[in-house]
Amino acid sequence: MTELTTTQLLIFSGILGLVIGSFLSMLTWRLPRIMMMEEEAQFKEISLGGSKCPQCDASLPWYRLIPLFSWLYSKGKCHNCQSKISPRYPIIEASTALFTVACMWQFGLTTEGVAATLFSWMLIAIFVVDYEHQLILDNLSLPLLWLGLLFNTQTLFATPIDAIWGAAIGYLLLWIVFHAFKLLTGKEGMGYGDFKLLAALGAWFGFIALPQIILIAAVTSILVSVIGIMLKTRGKDTPLAFGPFLAIGGWATLFLGPNIF
Repeated sequence: MTELTTTQLLIFSGILGLVIGSFLSMLTWRLPRIMMMEEEAQFKEISLGGSKCPQCDASLPWYRLIPLFSWLYSKGKCHNCQSKISPRYPIIEASTALFTVACMWQFGLTTEGVAATLFSWMLIAIFVVDYEHQLILDNLSLPLLWLGLLFNTQTLFATPIDAIWGAAIGYLLLWIVFHAFKLLTGKEGMGYGDFKLLAALGAWFGFIALPQIILIAAVTSILVSVIGIMLKTRGKDTPLAFGPFLAIGGWATLFLGPNIF
């Protein structure tokens, strides 16, 4: 691996990203449903069962599970019932491949590169689940937080002290905003998962990056809301998951550094 040329490394990274993206597309579909399951039989079917068409329940053979290419070859339709297959699968696979290549391009095959790749994979999972279900699972956000603290014992992206303070302050900042908003309006403006996600980002990049991450998340969420209202694709009172925008702030900090502004 260490003797690969840059081109070979990027090609390998892209292929690996597609494979991991296929896993993430399955994980982000199954995990929220598993968390909501009450019956043991349904739990086993979703968690252990093979890939199937959600419409006709037909099992998918291995050659229908090649990341990205199977969806393109079948023109986004089930081979059995010809119903449309959601584009979420190729989008997640392609996005994971792009982020994997970007991490290897910027950081190389180093400890930083491996850490950045793991960070991106986990953040993609959090992004998708929160976008689709408005839910940030502890199963994803807490491991992300601990990984940030562990990697930064080697001062990869922040010093150990900055990482610890980043985790603590990140959680506390949104906790204060949440309770202040609730006190003033009587409504809950966000979920506790957002606190944990910002704490995880603080653990990765230190407390100095938190204002930047929050600013990017706030501005992008406002832009998306305003554009959605103007295009009449969302109502003024339609809830908007904040996790994906925190993720955008996290990626901006990963690739551009904690001092963009």
